[in-house]
Amino acid sequence: MRNQKMPALRNERGVAKHWPVASHRVNPDLKAIIEQTAEYLDCSQAVALNLILAHVDLGSDGLPTWVDEERQEEEALPLDKTA
Repeated sequence: MRNQKMPALRNERGVAKHWPVASHRVNPDLKAIIEQTAEYLDCSQAVALNLILAHVDLGSDGLPTWVDEERQEEEALPLDKTA
């Protein structure tokens, strides 16, 4: 279904030829986000994924801003319920 609100988004011809390929297994629900975004924007899934990643907020260290929060949750010591 072509989206009438926005013209098709495409990479310029040949621009992605030398880009690295990122081939990873993904949760099907997250893959659906890429597919739905591509369909809505009338673009390829590769373009959609690049747009999604380009909109991730990065900190001064170049990592997503939520990474430190995730790490703190993982490193938190479990409370001792016997005390």
